Amino acid sequence: MPLGTWRLFGVLTLGALALGAQEIPPSPPSSTFGGSVDVRVVNVEVVVTGAKRERVRGLSARDLVLKVDGEEVPIEYFAEMEGGKAESPAPSSSPSESSAPPAAASLAPEGRSLLVFIDDLFAVAKQRDVVLAALAKDLKLLQPEDRMAIVAFYGGRLDVLSGWTGDRRALAAALQEAQKRPALGNDVLAARRSDEDDEELVEQALASSDPDGGGARDVYGGARAFSPLVPSAGSIGEPRFDSRLAKISRAVVAAMQGMAPPSGRRTLLLLSGGWPAPSSHLPLAVAANRLGYTVYPVDVQGIDTAFVVNDASRNYSKTDGFISSGWKRASQDGMEFLARITGGKAILNSARLTALGRVVEDTSSYYWLGFTPKWKGDDRHHRIEVKARQRGLKVRSRRGFSDFSRATEAAMTAQEVLLLGGDAKDRRLTVETGPLATKGLRRELPVTIAIPVADLTPIEQGGHWTVEATLAAGVMDITGSFSSLAEIPFRLDLPEKPAPDTLTRYHTTLKLRRGSQRLVLTVRDPLGGRTLWGEAEVGP
Repeated sequence: MPLGTWRLFGVLTLGALALGAQEIPPSPPSSTFGGSVDVRVVNVEVVVTGAKRERVRGLSARDLVLKVDGEEVPIEYFAEMEGGKAESPAPSSSPSESSAPPAAASLAPEGRSLLVFIDDLFAVAKQRDVVLAALAKDLKLLQPEDRMAIVAFYGGRLDVLSGWTGDRRALAAALQEAQKRPALGNDVLAARRSDEDDEELVEQALASSDPDGGGARDVYGGARAFSPLVPSAGSIGEPRFDSRLAKISRAVVAAMQGMAPPSGRRTLLLLSGGWPAPSSHLPLAVAANRLGYTVYPVDVQGIDTAFVVNDASRNYSKTDGFISSGWKRASQDGMEFLARITGGKAILNSARLTALGRVVEDTSSYYWLGFTPKWKGDDRHHRIEVKARQRGLKVRSRRGFSDFSRATEAAMTAQEVLLLGGDAKDRRLTVETGPLATKGLRRELPVTIAIPVADLTPIEQGGHWTVEATLAAGVMDITGSFSSLAEIPFRLDLPEKPAPDTLTRYHTTLKLRRGSQRLVLTVRDPLGGRTLWGEAEVGP
């Protein structure tokens, strides 16, 4: 029997798919929602090198300076890591410094956790398969304690080709299976070639009326920057690919969040087909820093052979090494940015064939620092800077962390379920839909959500019980396009502790576009850490 029924008021807008809903009254200021003590430690993996780029070992916490938003903060935890094993730091030579933080005890190696993300939206299949074959060949470089998971994305749902495992045969089989998958990179190349041909025609037309012969070119080797007729093939933020960029960016975030490894240093090997907008890497960097991933973007395309100068009739006068187009420059700039912000390295051009070996080598030796910030849940990004006190030493580490609110975390969790699927044991929400009503170009769908209150964390306050959680929703259509996700924190005041079979129902109306769509709703318990979910299919 339900404890109560609430009707929701207002409107939620979920991106292009415009999911309208009525709003649950927010938690009052006196609520305990988000008021629990948060003791999460921010981990910072640090690589220190000398003048000849050699690894510098034997440092202690006193030899490093950790700053957050420009202010020095104490290093609360410290260890030197070698082959996945924590070793005690060397004594500091500066007795005037404060005492060192506790070092992690020497333990059995935990190994690496390597998440491989395969981009099938922008990658060309033949180029992708060369990288996958090289990756499979180098699986022998993994240590017995290392674990790898493999996911691929073609649009729509993420495909998990392998869960976390150290079984090299199983991983090799998953990589071989990945080579049989379709990829859409040839469509991207065709569009780029079409733009390049149109660009040449525009340049010829300009040259016929230009006494200088139309020789002025932009910095990427494309047509004149002031030409209003045709956008450059390498223009950043190409509108026709905006939808793909949004899809794949969200898919990588969902993979990092949903494929959380059981232990070990978190590393993302991002096999990218090349994205023309460096800004599309920003949400990945923010999410990777929040989730503790060091990112190694791999340039699957390699040398941009489709646009290398091979025709004397074309006046390509500007190249930069292997970079022969604005698209390529923008793509590699984004990879460099993502690696730099998360403390990894971009693996470009021919280095793609030794990607796994480079990652294994780079993650074998480092310093592990830990500190506990004052979590406020205000969605602010905070800068991290690590420096060596000794001159001449260079330090590489992640550049920040995000203090996400409970609401933002709930929205990201709903996105994860939408793209990756949720844990079967947490599929506890019952989603009931009513008859569709058509109004113009949109349809209205009545929805009732039954929530098992006892699965959340009830808190007793003065003889009454309170349950607080966050509701989030999202929809995906048959093309793989999906909405931005909205969330609503809510509070239930109960006269007694809820019984195991107690349900609370919410009623709302969703405004959806035409066509088949998948609806996912989640309820996140911030105190217990559990996320309940349910889904429904909406027919055409």
